[in-house]
Amino acid sequence: MRGKTTFHIRWKLFFYDVIVFAVTSVFLLVLYEGPVKLTQRGELQQMLLAFVCVFACRLVGKIYGQIWRYGGIQCYMRLVCTDCVAFLIYVILESVLPVAHISFPRLLVLSTVNTMGALIMRMSYRYAYKCSNLETFSGKILAALLKIFAGIEVGETRDDQKIKVAIIGAGNVGVTLAGELLANKMASYVPKCFVDIDKSKDGREIQGLPVLSENEATFQKLKKYGIQEIIFALPSMADERRTERYLYYKNAGYKVKMYDYPKMQMAGGKRALREFDIEELLFRAPRKLTNEKTKDYYNNKVILITGGGGSIGSELCRQIVKMGPEKLIILDVSTRTELTIFSRS
Repeated sequence: MRGKTTFHIRWKLFFYDVIVFAVTSVFLLVLYEGPVKLTQRGELQQMLLAFVCVFACRLVGKIYGQIWRYGGIQCYMRLVCTDCVAFLIYVILESVLPVAHISFPRLLVLSTVNTMGALIMRMSYRYAYKCSNLETFSGKILAALLKIFAGIEVGETRDDQKIKVAIIGAGNVGVTLAGELLANKMASYVPKCFVDIDKSKDGREIQGLPVLSENEATFQKLKKYGIQEIIFALPSMADERRTERYLYYKNAGYKVKMYDYPKMQMAGGKRALREFDIEELLFRAPRKLTNEKTKDYYNNKVILITGGGGSIGSELCRQIVKMGPEKLIILDVSTRTELTIFSRS
């Protein structure tokens, strides 16, 4: 069933490309006479020759094997390069075959307008797929167009059922994250804005999302956008600055996460959203208490750690328990109880 659907979509796209080609050819070969007026036979010869060159090259270049709703710049460049090859073949064949000839500028315009039409159609399809939803009027129109022309129905997942996030960093990493969340209809998160220190981006939009400066991104402003969580997507931020911003949002009650893009990419793994590690919460490598005098000091003693349920306290517990205390007790204000996690007796 899936194979039949894929085959159907490919030929539907081929059909739309034929329509674009037909409209372009009629306009530039029939309606526009040019310096040399073609006969009806000459018009048909040029249309047939251009058609064979364009679509033969696109089929060889596997243009219809690409999934355009997720297409990146490489997909569009493949289409452009394929049509450039088709144009060169078209020019050569047009000059040697016994057909009615047209001027080189007319050949060039015919090819470029056809390519531009194919690109616009694919960009419009991707935009409709990315921005269609059942909440706004424009989103409903895009969803209806998708259903009519592509046979794709927009799911019932609504933005108000997703976790609204603000992305710290409007650079390559942040934009990549926003694109992935917006393109995935089943994602649990929906980006609502960027926060960036680059003044050249202030007040502008990226992928339809506003870019706020740190001064503009007040808690009142974030509340207006319905922000529930903050995602750091700025790996180049200095440790001290990251510590400041982390505490700023954390103390305000926001859940803060890290977009694991650079680290996971270098490791060959998948990109993911995750909680901060203890090292990132401290923004320094954890100090290992390996000094023998320190071990002797804590060995065989009853130790109480206040705030032991937190990130710093839990790391302290893990290190002290290796030193052989008689008993290790956690006291944390969130539970208002004492919890013995280690006892040699």
